[in-house]
Amino acid sequence: MSSVLDEREAYLNSPYFKKHEYGDFTPFYIAVTICTILGVFIFLINIVLGCCSTHSRYWNDRHTGNRWIASLWTATPHKQPALDYTELQDISTQTPQVVYHHPPHQPSAPPQQYLELQKRESDI
Repeated sequence: MSSVLDEREAYLNSPYFKKHEYGDFTPFYIAVTICTILGVFIFLINIVLGCCSTHSRYWNDRHTGNRWIASLWTATPHKQPALDYTELQDISTQTPQVVYHHPPHQPSAPPQQYLELQKRESDI
């Protein structure tokens, strides 16, 4: 009984084997490198703005920024100031209302040939 380990070079004798094909993963590694550089850049900007900026008080306050999409596990509603709903109030605009007036639909008499066909059909 032969096993794969006994004949390790048997695939070289196959008529379908021409040469070894090695994969080229260069585009993948380039994409990973670009994403890593971008992520590190954003992380460093966050640290600089959070610690070394004149606006660090703003960046470190959890009640600033976009609280409408802040998830509950990052900012729970406990002891948070109320949301400002003034920006959501209905704003009236002076745009003209377009109204389309359709003429009243008057039923028209069917053509004479349809009446004749209907008479023939009813006779049958």
